[in-house]
Amino acid sequence: MFGALALGVLYILGLWWCYEVICRLREDIQEIRQVRQISRAVAIIFIWALTAIIAGVPIRYGFVVIKTTVSFVRDLF
Repeated sequence: MFGALALGVLYILGLWWCYEVICRLREDIQEIRQVRQISRAVAIIFIWALTAIIAGVPIRYGFVVIKTTVSFVRDLF
């Protein structure tokens, strides 16, 4: 029971993380172009790489949920 709840919370947090980072895309690109600090640019790129990994999980499980739901509805008819 708590495992499913924890997975649900992690799923929602992953979606929230992706939303927040994707909203910053334009600002991050502008900051990388203007700021000449290598450490700052590396940090921004690291956050985006982490976001790509995090985004893969909700996308994959989203397809699983859709597939399961379609299968369930198909079995009803």
